[in-house]
Amino acid sequence: MQTELCNCHYVLVVCTKGYCEKLAPNAKAGGKGVKWEGAIITQEIYDHEGRNKRFIPVLFGEGNKEYIPSVLRPFTYYDVLHDDSYEKLYRRLSRQPEVNKPPLGKVIKFPIEKARGYKPPITKKPVENIRQNLTGNNNFQVGAIGGDLNLYPQAKTTVKLLPPPGTIGANPLLKQAIKERFNKLGEEREKRFGKRAYEVMYKIFKTAFDIKNDKWTVIWNWPEAAGDPIIHYLDAKYANTISGRITQSIEKGTFIPTKRQSYAREKELLEQLDLEISSPQVKECLAKYFGVNSHTKLTRTSHWQWVMYLEQQVKEMIGE
Repeated sequence: MQTELCNCHYVLVVCTKGYCEKLAPNAKAGGKGVKWEGAIITQEIYDHEGRNKRFIPVLFGEGNKEYIPSVLRPFTYYDVLHDDSYEKLYRRLSRQPEVNKPPLGKVIKFPIEKARGYKPPITKKPVENIRQNLTGNNNFQVGAIGGDLNLYPQAKTTVKLLPPPGTIGANPLLKQAIKERFNKLGEEREKRFGKRAYEVMYKIFKTAFDIKNDKWTVIWNWPEAAGDPIIHYLDAKYANTISGRITQSIEKGTFIPTKRQSYAREKELLEQLDLEISSPQVKECLAKYFGVNSHTKLTRTSHWQWVMYLEQQVKEMIGE
């Protein structure tokens, strides 16, 4: 018996009155084999810290729900007398999910930048007055220069300078953090003010940092130490948007989340409990605690209270 239980992918536990009575610790009736099965099931769930992927309660009619062993009650059961429940069990056993995960996207390859603080080697005897004639598509790179650089191209030339070491632009993580804050702030402002939101946002930023006559990207050449004031400024601006104020209110506990936020959080918690929103156990709890049989009938406050209840169940499951 133990060998078969250990080697199989799934174990169907058919829950009947007789089975449940024999499985009870204080049962006077016979059934040593049943008790031995129960000990193996209980021990495996204990060893996996309350997680269960193999032992599946099966019913022949909703009336047998009370005979599900206590160790299996937290998990999804299937009443095979109903077509939809039977199909869900069949899908689970044959590994045919209703929804397949989409394929992973392609990996984005980013350019490799030189390490922070890199200094090119300096030759002992710098060569002066180097003259070179370049041919091609008029694109070329200059690594480092010790004096003046004079260009005499036949076509119009655009010179782009990389930020020197020790600046915001030379620190890719700091630069990315500032860009992400600009984008997040711009998206929120665009919801209220339309397409000109970004233009106005950058104009206000340039005024705040006294760079009215320069492009805002001049900050990439500023010292790294200037990154913190810029980040604090952008965070404060975002905190003053509608989304920012909502986030602050939720963190302070003075604002009930929207039903959309509650749905998202509920789904995360139910996955940890090996349940689904449509599970019979979930519907049973909604009827017991809120007197409704559907999420659509929950008020915003009661849905939030239900999510708080699930969070407590997860904390107890993991021992927090």
